[in-house]
Amino acid sequence: MGGKNDKKTFWFTFGLLLLFWMLISWRLHWQHLLVGVLASWGITRINQNLLLLPAERPLLIRATAGKWVIYFYLLVVAIFKANWDVAKIVLKPKLEISPSFIIYRTMLKKPLNQLILGNSITLTPGTLTVETIGNVYVVHALTRAAAEDCSEWEMMHRLTEIEEVEQRA
Repeated sequence: MGGKNDKKTFWFTFGLLLLFWMLISWRLHWQHLLVGVLASWGITRINQNLLLLPAERPLLIRATAGKWVIYFYLLVVAIFKANWDVAKIVLKPKLEISPSFIIYRTMLKKPLNQLILGNSITLTPGTLTVETIGNVYVVHALTRAAAEDCSEWEMMHRLTEIEEVEQRA
């Protein structure tokens, strides 16, 4: 643990894990709490190099908080739409698939937002982020149309919009 912010991140994560432990164990007996403290401390300590430092975290201010809520709402909607599309493809007697790869570049600058976009693509049924190199994505999709839609996906524009707001703040 380096600086003051690293310690804050460590203890915040430790606290969240301990709270989660208390919720799932539902016991406040000293033995359960001791195991929870030890497990939370050990997990946080072992994984501390994976924790997001304050400079890497998304800026949660009023302007971006609403945009994040909208982003995750739209992601859930996109997942349901993609599920429906994949179900229609699979349930037709003649599979109308045209597996395709597409390579495209985004305007995202923050590594965390690039990661969120790649995971959002992978979470959406019928698409898979195969590789990312900086802001270049290689995406596999069940149909050519789905692959082409990824390069102009609204979610990418939402993340770019969030980044712009964070830079102005």
